[in-house]
Amino acid sequence: MARIHANGTGVRHAIARALATSNLAPDDATFRVRRGRVDLDRDGDVARAEVTLEILPAAPLGQRDAAELRGLVNPDGAHPLMVWLPGDPDTGVAPFFMDILAVSWSRWLARPGDGAAPGGTLPPGIDLYAPHVGSDFADARAFAAAEGKRLPTTAELRVAWGPHRLPWGDAPDPSCGRVGRPRYDQLPEGGAHPPGPGGIFDLGAWLWQWVDDGDGVGRVCGGGPWPDDGTAALPVADRWPVGLRLVQDAS
Repeated sequence: MARIHANGTGVRHAIARALATSNLAPDDATFRVRRGRVDLDRDGDVARAEVTLEILPAAPLGQRDAAELRGLVNPDGAHPLMVWLPGDPDTGVAPFFMDILAVSWSRWLARPGDGAAPGGTLPPGIDLYAPHVGSDFADARAFAAAEGKRLPTTAELRVAWGPHRLPWGDAPDPSCGRVGRPRYDQLPEGGAHPPGPGGIFDLGAWLWQWVDDGDGVGRVCGGGPWPDDGTAALPVADRWPVGLRLVQDAS
């Protein structure tokens, strides 16, 4: 086990720098963010980020209890840049893995445009590592399937979100994530904000996300505080930006 501290222009960048000191790439590493914070400039943008990482060896899930798995990225060495989430027996949600980052333009464009998953080109002025936005429900599902993953259900996204109105608590905090439409309609690089208790980055920050509840109807969640009236999953009309974050079954 090693603990490494690093700074960066965003939390994702700081993590990559910390892992590089151990000759690890993010896709290969098993780690937990023990401490993460960002400093914002007077315009509310991230000016500096710092993290303290705990780097651990991968191990089968059965060798760690739920407390040890909490927030641990790629715990078994077979789910790069994903965290294990415990599910919720009360709502019938089984344990599952979720991407710590929303699908970026770089990841989206890496897929071939062969009908099974979209390809394309990067729009002008867009950060390659910003969350991909603009896919419809069918393309989002196809992309997930091509990656060997799927879109989360509303109940799974709620497990990842946690019990509060926002993933970090009930009160707004721009250093944890910013809700609502982004300034100038431009999303920054993913991983700008520190991960929540479950190890997931940017959850609750700007982005609506596609959910798939198995009825063939595409809905979106997560573009603002979680409502109390059961209307978390909403039609996509008039909601922007809409991206996607993928999950896999843990069994």
